[in-house]
Amino acid sequence: MKWFLVAFMTQVYSDNSIDTYIFYNPVFDSSQQCINYVQKNNEPIYFTLMREFPNDELHKLLCVEEEKLRKFLELNAAEQESRVET
Repeated sequence: MKWFLVAFMTQVYSDNSIDTYIFYNPVFDSSQQCINYVQKNNEPIYFTLMREFPNDELHKLLCVEEEKLRKFLELNAAEQESRVET
């Protein structure tokens, strides 16, 4: 089972979406490895997010298991499609 670090930003758009960033590198073998990485690499994580979203602020960092992340992405894609159709 693989784990990924996911960042959620604070800004909410008119369609209720928020900026989200998934760190695909590195990938972790456990939630504890992910947490340890965040604790040791706080500044590089923060600078990456500020580069990607210069007008936004970090709301939350989560370590997410691969299957849950896959479901989140599928639901998000379906929601985006329904917005386009209406």
